[in-house]
Amino acid sequence: MDIFERLEALIDVPNTAAVEQARELLRQLEERSDGATDTIDQFLLDLMTVDFVVESCHPRFDAPARKLARIRLTMLKMLCGAPA
Repeated sequence: MDIFERLEALIDVPNTAAVEQARELLRQLEERSDGATDTIDQFLLDLMTVDFVVESCHPRFDAPARKLARIRLTMLKMLCGAPA
């Protein structure tokens, strides 16, 4: 499973451990890609937002927050040259 597939899976199971796993994966990705630092930071922030929304029991905002994280991940894939 590549980094992007693992990040996609973490969007579906947000929790503190998932955010920490994402940080590690994103560090690896940042080392291999130039110019994606801002998008990496934005994706991590979106994933943390999903975690917050899920933990604070706001089910109406759960789907939009996940969608935003997936859009940001797609942007990251494109910047890194990975197939979307």
